Amino acid sequence: MDSTAGILQHSQRLRYEALSSFATDLNKAISFKDIGDALTAHAKYIIDTYLLRICHTHQGETWCFEVSRGVCSIFRPRNNAIRKFELGVLANGLPVSYSVADGPIDVLKRTAFNDPKILYVRALPVCYFEDQSIIITTAAKEAVSHVDLDFKFLRSIADLAANKLLQLELVQEIKKNNKELKRKNQQITRLNRDLEKTVVTRTAEVTAANQELLTLFYRTSHDFRAPLANIMGLANLAKLVTDDENALDLFDKCEQVVHKLDGMLSKLNVLSTYSYETQVAEVDFKQILRELKAKYQSRLDDVGGRLVFDVHLTEKHVCNTHTYINIFDNLIENSLTFHKGGLLVQIYLFSFKGNLVIKFSDNGQGIPPRVIGKIYDMYYRGHSESTGSGLGLYVVRRLVKSLGGEIYVQSKLKQYTYFFIKVPLKQPA
Repeated sequence: MDSTAGILQHSQRLRYEALSSFATDLNKAISFKDIGDALTAHAKYIIDTYLLRICHTHQGETWCFEVSRGVCSIFRPRNNAIRKFELGVLANGLPVSYSVADGPIDVLKRTAFNDPKILYVRALPVCYFEDQSIIITTAAKEAVSHVDLDFKFLRSIADLAANKLLQLELVQEIKKNNKELKRKNQQITRLNRDLEKTVVTRTAEVTAANQELLTLFYRTSHDFRAPLANIMGLANLAKLVTDDENALDLFDKCEQVVHKLDGMLSKLNVLSTYSYETQVAEVDFKQILRELKAKYQSRLDDVGGRLVFDVHLTEKHVCNTHTYINIFDNLIENSLTFHKGGLLVQIYLFSFKGNLVIKFSDNGQGIPPRVIGKIYDMYYRGHSESTGSGLGLYVVRRLVKSLGGEIYVQSKLKQYTYFFIKVPLKQPA
């Protein structure tokens, strides 16, 4: 008895060692072939088998491993008898055993198990989560009485194989997704490259078109001003050759219309890159504001208005002087257009954190809240009685933007309007 018990104990130890070696080889496996090699090398020491078949199904995809005579075949099963047998075992959910001594095993005909040497067949179904199952079937050349320990070994083989197969499927899925992702990234790269080329082409076309429009814009406005000057000259000449008061009144009104039209063309001309030379120099703001004050002094006197300014700059500002002339000119004219009695225009310039800050204010009519968002629109007039061209503030903002600056407005109806302009003191070269 002691000798028999010792032999059984030694046999069980060998089986566990074989199972441990099988688990180690599976852990190293990186392909289905590696799994087949591990089964071929160790399964015969774990369980007494002449033919071993493992059928694994996960999310509708099935793979089979058949180990016989030291060779493992790996394939996808077709709708054959053994597959029907396995599906029946899986549906039943219980281990199944067959012995030739009980009669022919009809369900295994026309399968690898239909071998004269096979006298005993047993199958163990195991179901896992996520539509994963495995059926492990063994065949022996002699009828053996299976015990619970045999099924535990079969279950261990099934669990180890199922886990590794699931891992390899996930790895393959990741590789497939990575390959697809790489393909899509390459496609996106090509599309971006084509898009960049398209953007460059379209940008060049738009730039050329804008340049052409600016050229046309400048030349057209310039050409219009020449006949206007002729009309002004003819009107002045006509005043010298007639004393008719009605005719003189008509010439005066004609002169006013021509002046207004000439002023509009001058504003439009400012927006053209050809309107003046682009040479830069240190901007003398005091001189600019003195000259503009002299220009508008008569209109200020007519409405009882005043213009005061103060300049405090801690560093030089090199820029195109004409840009600031036009900014201040349009703001002052805008204040005079929407004036009220006792108009006061105040202009303060100072440096703050590397910026030139301009605070322009007046105590005129103010801007209604409902229209304050539209005041920079081209040809927008605040109300129907406005005599302006609707271009002044549009021109101002365009010029401020061209300097890399920002303009803000605050206003209270019938009380005040403040414009705040911030421009970098150091302009890009």
